[in-house]
Amino acid sequence: MNILLYDVGSNRKELNEPYGIESIAGNVKQEIKDINIDFRWELIEPFDMHNIRNDYDIIGISAKLGTLDVLEQLLSFFSAEIKSHRLIVGGPLSTFGYRELLEKYDDLICVRGEGESSFVEICKAYKSGTWNTEIINKIPNIAFKHQKEIIETPRKTEDLSKINPPFRHYLNDIVKYKGIVRIENSRGCSWSMCDFCSVSEHYGIKCWRPFPISFIIQQMKELSEKGCLSPYFTDEDFFGGDYARATSLAQAIIDEKSKGNIHSAMNFFFSVRINDVLDKEGFESIKVWKKAGLRELFVGLESGVQKQLKRYGKPATPNRNAKVIQLLKDLNIQLDIGYILFDPEMDFEELVENIQYIKQEKLSHHDSRSLKKIRAQPFTKTTTRYFEKGLIVGDLNLNLLFYPLSYNDKKVFQIMNLFDEWESKLSDKVYLLQSESRGEIESEDYRIYLKEELSNIRELDYEVLLRILDYEIGKVDFSNLIQFEEEIINRKNKLLENIKTRNNRA
Repeated sequence: MNILLYDVGSNRKELNEPYGIESIAGNVKQEIKDINIDFRWELIEPFDMHNIRNDYDIIGISAKLGTLDVLEQLLSFFSAEIKSHRLIVGGPLSTFGYRELLEKYDDLICVRGEGESSFVEICKAYKSGTWNTEIINKIPNIAFKHQKEIIETPRKTEDLSKINPPFRHYLNDIVKYKGIVRIENSRGCSWSMCDFCSVSEHYGIKCWRPFPISFIIQQMKELSEKGCLSPYFTDEDFFGGDYARATSLAQAIIDEKSKGNIHSAMNFFFSVRINDVLDKEGFESIKVWKKAGLRELFVGLESGVQKQLKRYGKPATPNRNAKVIQLLKDLNIQLDIGYILFDPEMDFEELVENIQYIKQEKLSHHDSRSLKKIRAQPFTKTTTRYFEKGLIVGDLNLNLLFYPLSYNDKKVFQIMNLFDEWESKLSDKVYLLQSESRGEIESEDYRIYLKEELSNIRELDYEVLLRILDYEIGKVDFSNLIQFEEEIINRKNKLLENIKTRNNRA
């Protein structure tokens, strides 16, 4: 039996390990005998129809945001050129846009959320020759079209105590080209109440599930042997409220490092909630993780305005957010911040308050991008509310998985659009710089250097935002705004050029 697993990469060209197809492969290899798996990753091996064999039984494609054009090119090619096969699509475009995909492609099977067990069952059914609608209906987490009707099978979460390790086909490439190596500690979120978040839909349930500690430690040993020093935990909620378990994992890493089984310089990045940092036991666990090699934490602050935080469903306050920033700074832990400046229900006064908070907490000079707008994603409470209020003004953008929005406050809408237009001018170059600062890297000193340069760029963006605000309230005219933007774009380009020059010298 021949299988092709194809990751379409990223529209921003971030060298982020294609963990989805590697996890699928790890489970298929363990569960099915006499199977041959080929791999393709668009960022390493761009699509070439002459290098694709035509005898695959199953073709699995992982499609991320911004890759719809590549996905459709592949679907058209595979449908026309490869006979008697089953075409499976997973990833975000399938999980959240399965209905739109199935309306266009009749013979497609879309995986919704976790796909390891579903993919294995699809392969078993095809291999055994028992493939029929009755069998397909018993496979969880998929959607397909039957007699012009879209069928959705029941959702099911993976038993993470039984799941197999990923088959890391591309690990050597990631390390060689200094990309981002991914690892999982858990899946899901213990809170699952943020109105704008789609995690619950992704897994089909509101819950948090950890992998066995032994499972994680074994992977860390293997990653260490391959020269990986900065694995990036993909967890939505690393602690899941289980601080004792997290501390046990950190201590296990410390022990393995002392034995030489994990490289002493291996360091970590993961996501936590505000409450994890403010909780006494959670904060003590973070301290142990610091000893284990914790380098950086992602925290979703989201806003410095209480009314906005309430709209987002966040159990936080501006003061609690500020306290978290200070606590992690005191621990000398780098901080990656989630922040949503613009939302369609805010008024002008809230926007001004939020901008002032960004300056107050020095988020304007921070490597994280804090000047973002909310995205109306499918299957979220926020998007449902926007529909009810008439704020959704168009169909789903399947490529980027958001609905277009109108804004209640026209001043806010104008400022958001002007800033969006400004930020897009060098966004690809800036994003690549951010990506470089996240993964495997020549040294931690170089990571700090990149983050400082990113902070300088974010500060320039903030200056432009302030000038746009002045234009909107009549303090400056449009020609002054354009002239200022031209000055800032030159400064931005100079910063980026300096980084490029330094890299060339190195």
